[in-house]
Amino acid sequence: MTRLSLSLVLALSLLPGLALAGTTAWVSSNHIQIVDLDAGEVVGKIPLKEFIHDMEFHPSGAEVYVSSSKGLRVADAQALKFTRKVSDRTTGALAISDDGSVLAAIHLPPREAVMAAKRAKKPLPAGSVTVYDTNRMEETVSFDVSANAFDLVMSGDGAKLYVLVPHEGTVYVHGRDGELLESLVLADKDTMLSKMALSPDGKTLAVPATNAEASWINEVDLSGARSAELRVVRSDLGHARRISATAFDDDGSGIYVTAVRSMVKFDSATRMPVAWKGYPINFVDVEPLPGSDRSVMIAPTFVKKSGGLAVMSKDGEIISHVELKDMSPFVLLLAP
Repeated sequence: MTRLSLSLVLALSLLPGLALAGTTAWVSSNHIQIVDLDAGEVVGKIPLKEFIHDMEFHPSGAEVYVSSSKGLRVADAQALKFTRKVSDRTTGALAISDDGSVLAAIHLPPREAVMAAKRAKKPLPAGSVTVYDTNRMEETVSFDVSANAFDLVMSGDGAKLYVLVPHEGTVYVHGRDGELLESLVLADKDTMLSKMALSPDGKTLAVPATNAEASWINEVDLSGARSAELRVVRSDLGHARRISATAFDDDGSGIYVTAVRSMVKFDSATRMPVAWKGYPINFVDVEPLPGSDRSVMIAPTFVKKSGGLAVMSKDGEIISHVELKDMSPFVLLLAP
């Protein structure tokens, strides 16, 4: 399908009666735009001029935590403005507990220090995972992690932190106070791991992997229900395209996966595809709509050389879309 024909399909797909009342999507690149999925339009913006790496809502919906190339900030979700800068350090992935009392952030070492170490052929300086009490937004504990730490997932109760280091093929499991509980070695040096997802019941960690021959999801049993040799189950995607994002349905029944020019949804019980579609564009993030069989996906280049957002049906068909002409979004967050 060409870009022109895709644009026509999208335009024709804006049908009445498919409204998603009250749902807003927050999307970001070097600023934030808020999209009303019911109206199909941008209803707010928060400027920043820093590349945004991640965002997390407080469960109350009142605040949004935003990590960027130049720090960690708190935004008022109603006033649409930043209210506090918590750290000046380069901040990557974020994770928050189910009750919103604990926020964790990956703080990366200064780029200058990393480049100096590489030039001198010395070990890279460490990054850190810092845990914050969200009531005061004060640091409660911080511990060293690899400078290449890329993603972070937290158990619902905040007791465990899963830190992904893709180039080591490993997920490090830490307690809240930083002690290393376990190392999950999931791939060799020729395989790249992508952003993780934790099932709603906390029993399964999905870790995408890609090498020259294949792409797949490692489903790691965290509950002890399977034997050690069967703890990691591999679900192949049928191609070798780099995976961008993974997300569970809110009831844990399905796993969404976006990769270069394709998306797939697996049934988490049978590990069989529920939906599979190829697209001439790259969707880089996906979020299922709670209580629905639909999902929202974003692409840095959508149509007419702009970024965009699409609402997808359970079968992977585009229901509606919004073009974002002044941004190339990479991070997607749905308001609670």
